Amino acid sequence: MGRTDTAKKRLGAVAAALALTLTLGACSQGSASGGGGSGGDTVTLNGDRADFAEGFALASDALQEITGYGLEARDVPSTENYQQIVRSSLKTNSTTDIVKWWNGYRLQELARSGGLADLSDEWDKAVEEGWVNPDTRDSFAYDDKVYGLPIYKSYWVIFYSKQVFEDAGITPPTTWAEFESNNDKLKAAGVTPLFATQEAGWTSFIWFAEILSKLDPEFYQKLMEGEAKYTDPTARQAMEIWADMYAKGWFTSPDTAWDTEPALFAAGTVAQVPMGTWRNGTFAESMDESQYGAYLLPTVDEGVAPSVIVESGVISMAEKAPNADATREVMANWLNPEVQEPWANEIKDTSANPEVATEDPVLASVLDQVKDAEPAELVRYWEAGPPALIEGGVQFLGAFMANPSPDNIDPTLEKLQQLADTEWANWKADGK
Repeated sequence: MGRTDTAKKRLGAVAAALALTLTLGACSQGSASGGGGSGGDTVTLNGDRADFAEGFALASDALQEITGYGLEARDVPSTENYQQIVRSSLKTNSTTDIVKWWNGYRLQELARSGGLADLSDEWDKAVEEGWVNPDTRDSFAYDDKVYGLPIYKSYWVIFYSKQVFEDAGITPPTTWAEFESNNDKLKAAGVTPLFATQEAGWTSFIWFAEILSKLDPEFYQKLMEGEAKYTDPTARQAMEIWADMYAKGWFTSPDTAWDTEPALFAAGTVAQVPMGTWRNGTFAESMDESQYGAYLLPTVDEGVAPSVIVESGVISMAEKAPNADATREVMANWLNPEVQEPWANEIKDTSANPEVATEDPVLASVLDQVKDAEPAELVRYWEAGPPALIEGGVQFLGAFMANPSPDNIDPTLEKLQQLADTEWANWKADGK
């Protein structure tokens, strides 16, 4: 399928999703979850990714062939609104059969609420078939039970414009010094070196997490687990590096709309974009492998162990799924290669099934780099801590982006640590 055809179909999917959103807006909050089983040979799935519409359609076709049941995917474009809808409707009769969610602490939060069905049997089947890496189980589990199955495995990389790099006489960096030199040359050429925004809310954590993980991946893990403090010297050093990057004029304005990122990148206005490989499908709509590539951000200092931030979106079954038996059949076969191949190749991201290879050359290059570097895989900031801590934290990080001065470093870190102390205590208390 050509990129033009794909783009047309995706535009149609987006239009359909927007039309659905308007319909949902006129309904009660319960119905906005897309709830109520469709019955028959279809199970319902609610998500926040309109760009996955065609991928879910292809997965539905494959599931229909295997199980006799297809997917009816629905969408709420706003991530913030989507989270509210799922949390309020999950334990009611208006829930969809399946919800798209996130792994880690966000999945644990929903599991604690009692709104998710135990998928341990479905997970065990996938492990027996070789469809999933058993070592990743903890990321999808709570209280030793599995509550979600991965829908992709995304590596966080730096996408770059090959033409802009060629014009500036630079190549993807292999050291932090080269990364800095590249940014200076891009800035001198009149190109914004790096995309960054706090406009979408969640995006505020991206550069903090990237810098900190490349500065000291072990400290990053400890901070995410509540075993280190935001006020520790390593976190402060990461903020100093970030502030210095702002002082050098390497970033887009912090209020740049996130949805303009693909157009700015394709036009060469912005040379590099830090993002999970799930964004690859969007870039591929207007560019091909001759125009853009991706590299792993190098470590800040030589001798630091290489690392890469990884995320896995999940699909979970509602405890009150209207079509429970059909939903279990679908979940038991979601990681089947016959489902994963069309799904992963359509969304242009890496499948969580290790047996499924990618047809995308940009993704293939990322996988080759991962194979060569053997980096430690770190859980993304968004999923790595209690949701209340993360959602409050991105607000403080976003405020720092609006005022990235050295004088604002300590106040920001102190607020983050105060929040961390409170929310880790709340999380542990709620788990008793």
